Amino acid sequence: MALIGTLSNMRYWIILGVAMALLIGPIGDFSSNLLIIVLIIQMTLSMDGLTLNSENIKKNKRPILYSVIGCFGISAGVTLIIGSFFISGHQDLWNGWVLLAAVPCAVSCVTMSFYLKGNTTMCVLALAVVYFLALALTPLITLVMLGEAVSVLKILSYVILFVVVPMAASFPLKKIKIDRTTRMITVNIMMFLMVFLALGANRDFLSSEPVVVILVIIACIVRVFVVGFLMTHIFKKKGSNRENALVYIPMSVWKNSGLATTLCFVLFGSAAGAALPCAISLLVEVLWFASISSYIEKIWPSDNPISAVNG
Repeated sequence: MALIGTLSNMRYWIILGVAMALLIGPIGDFSSNLLIIVLIIQMTLSMDGLTLNSENIKKNKRPILYSVIGCFGISAGVTLIIGSFFISGHQDLWNGWVLLAAVPCAVSCVTMSFYLKGNTTMCVLALAVVYFLALALTPLITLVMLGEAVSVLKILSYVILFVVVPMAASFPLKKIKIDRTTRMITVNIMMFLMVFLALGANRDFLSSEPVVVILVIIACIVRVFVVGFLMTHIFKKKGSNRENALVYIPMSVWKNSGLATTLCFVLFGSAAGAALPCAISLLVEVLWFASISSYIEKIWPSDNPISAVNG
């Protein structure tokens, strides 16, 4: 049981991925193709149970709208503002920040909502809408910010590959009874491979540009921890609906950094530094999730009367 508990803990896999990346480094150009396979498997398993119900969407249309604004408004906007500080002298990093801003939120937002007793039903609906809109918004944001530096059609084709294909594959997967532990361990292994491939490909950059790397880490901490902290206290102070707020917060903070990392690989090559902000963001987001759970339960417990107020 102790072994199962260890294998089910994403933090251990993340630490292992970082250690292996620093130890082994780049593994060659085929890492891009391997990362594509890894992401598709991870997204397919994560999207199991993601469905659209028109009646439920109508009932939750306002919270869903706020979630979309959080993802493609607040999160994308903050990411672009922070990333703009890296434009001068680090075009590769700016490319990575743009793709990080353009991708939808992480599927793990549903997991966070569940753990913190948020409105999980609404979160699932909002996530489905966000990913549907991402088919248009991800290429559009990239086009506006990078212009013709990247082919919009190429981005669209990869977004379809990484969103539509996993969604379609998740439906027949429902007929196969995969227990929660097996699913969780498999997703963790995919996360380990993603961290290993992304950071490993940038190991030389990590050692040659330590100051820039530190600045990227600080930028990611501001984007995730500071924004998440501020939103939590703003929603609580305003007396917002706790269950819905705990959907808006991750939607505004937790990006699908794995998708952004993979897009950087296939669009700019594994040797480019574009994937660095996305890979570091992935690590910071996992640390944020690990720390925010107990923090929110402490300052805004689920039995707080404030959660009954509509907002």
